Amino acid sequence: MGVARVRDMKPEDLPAVVAIEAASFRSPWTYGMLREELDQESGWRSVAEDATGRVVGFLLGRCYPDAWHVVDLAVAPDRRRRGVGGALLDDFLRAADECGVEVVLEVRPGNAEAVSLYGPRGFAVVGIRPKYYPDTDEDAFVMVRPLRTAGEREDGAGGLTGPLLAIESSCDDSAAAVLSPEGRVLSAVTHSQDAIHERYGGVVPEVASRAHVERMTAVVAETLREGGCPLDDLGGVAVTVGPGLIGALLIGVQTAKAIAWSRRLPFFPVNHIHGHLAAAWLADPGAEFPMVTLVASGGHTVLIRVDGRTTFRLLGQTLDDAAGEAFDKGARLLGLGYPGGRELDELAEKGDPESFSFPIGLRRSSRPDFSFSGVKTALYYLLRRMTPDERAARAADLAASYRKAIVEALVGKAVRTAQCEKVRTLAAAGGVAANSLLRRRLTEAGSLAGLHVVIPPPALCTDNAAMIGAAALAGPRLDYPHYLAVDASASLALGRWMSTGPDEMPPPVDERRFSR
Repeated sequence: MGVARVRDMKPEDLPAVVAIEAASFRSPWTYGMLREELDQESGWRSVAEDATGRVVGFLLGRCYPDAWHVVDLAVAPDRRRRGVGGALLDDFLRAADECGVEVVLEVRPGNAEAVSLYGPRGFAVVGIRPKYYPDTDEDAFVMVRPLRTAGEREDGAGGLTGPLLAIESSCDDSAAAVLSPEGRVLSAVTHSQDAIHERYGGVVPEVASRAHVERMTAVVAETLREGGCPLDDLGGVAVTVGPGLIGALLIGVQTAKAIAWSRRLPFFPVNHIHGHLAAAWLADPGAEFPMVTLVASGGHTVLIRVDGRTTFRLLGQTLDDAAGEAFDKGARLLGLGYPGGRELDELAEKGDPESFSFPIGLRRSSRPDFSFSGVKTALYYLLRRMTPDERAARAADLAASYRKAIVEALVGKAVRTAQCEKVRTLAAAGGVAANSLLRRRLTEAGSLAGLHVVIPPPALCTDNAAMIGAAALAGPRLDYPHYLAVDASASLALGRWMSTGPDEMPPPVDERRFSR
C-alpha cells in the first residue's frame, strides 16, 4: 500500500520531510527552508502517510489568486511508483479546481518520471526557462494545467485533441506532415528545390527563401488533403525554428504561426537537430535509450548522447567541413551533378574503393570529433596531377575511394563513442545517413560491437516534416497567445527548443529558484 491518507503537514513531520528531501534531490532544501514553508500565508503543505502512520511523501505549493504553483513534491525512495506522488498531486489539483485556478510548475526536461506524472493529469509544456537550475545550468520546462471543466475530454500526446501539422523549411526543402496525437504519420509531402539550385552548384539562400514562399502553401494544402485532415480538425501546429538558413526558416515559422493563430491552436517549436534525433524513434519506436546518434548532413556532423526524447548531450563534432559538405565538394571536383552527395554515391557503387588511399581525419585521436578538410584537399591535389582523360577513366574508382575515407571516419568514431558511452543503441540520421555505404558499414560495425543499430529509411534521413512532428510531441507546447513572440534562429543550439528569452516567457510565480 503506497499511501493511506493525505493530510496537512505538521511541525513534527519535518524530520521525515527533510529525510525524503535529502534522498530525492541533488541540491535539497535545508531544514530551515522547509520550516519557513510552514509559516507561509499563501502556502500549501501536505504529507502522505502509509497505513503505519509513516510519512512517505510531501507536497509544498503556493496558492496565489490567479494560479497555484507546485513548489516541491517528493516521495520516499522505497515508496515510489506506488501512487504516493499521484495522491498528493491529485489532492492539490482538486482544491485548485474548486478555487477556479490553473496550476503551474517547473520540471527538468530529463525527469521522465515527473513528466509522466504530470502529463496524464492535464499538464502541458508551455515554455522553457533558460538555465533555471543553478546547479547544472539546465533549462526548465514550464508546465501548466488549465482549470478543468466537467466533461472535458482527455488529450493525446503533447496535449493534443486532434492531428498535428508539422512544417519544415530550414534549408532548401519545403516539407509538411500530419501526425496523429500518438505520433503516427498520416501524410508527408516534401517539395525538393534540387532543380532550382542545380544551376548554381549549391543552395543559394535568397533563392531558397523565395521558393519556400511560392510553394509552402501548396505543400501544406496537399499534406492536409493526403492526410484527410481539414484545417478545422487540426489539434496543433509544429515547425522548425532553427538552426538553418534564416530566410528559409522565417517562411516556415510565419506560416505555422499564422495557421495556429487563426484557429487559436497550440504551437510546438522544434529544433531541427532534435528533429533528426526523433527520426530514430520514429523509425524504431522500441529503440532503447540511452543511445548515441550520429547526425551527418551538409551543415552538421555531430555525435550526440540521447538519454531520452528531450534530453541530449553533445559528445563530438566536426572541426571543419561537415560530412555532407565534403561529399558535395568532392562531387564538384569530380565534375558531377547536383546534389553532389547523391551523385557521388551512385558513381562510387561502380568503382573500386581500394584504388586510391585517402586520409581519414583524426583516425588516431581518442576524441569523438571529425575532420574532413584533409580528405577534400587530398582529392583536389590528386586530380591536379591527372590528365582529363585519366580523371574520366578513373572517376568511379576515385569516387569509391573518396567515399570510403569519409564513411570510415564516421563509422569508426560513431561505434567507438557508443562503446565508450556504454549504450546499447547506435543511430544515424541526417542526409548523409542516406548514403548506401554508410548504411551498410554502420550496420555491420555496430552489430559486431553488440549494438542495436537504427538507421531510418532515406525519406526520414533527409530534411522532412515527419521527424519535426515526432520531436514536437515530446517537446514544449505553447498555447495561444504565448507563441506570438517566438522567432526563427539561424544558430539555435542543441538542447534549445526556441530562441525566446526569459523576458518573453510568462513570469514565474515564485522568484526563488530552488534546484530540482
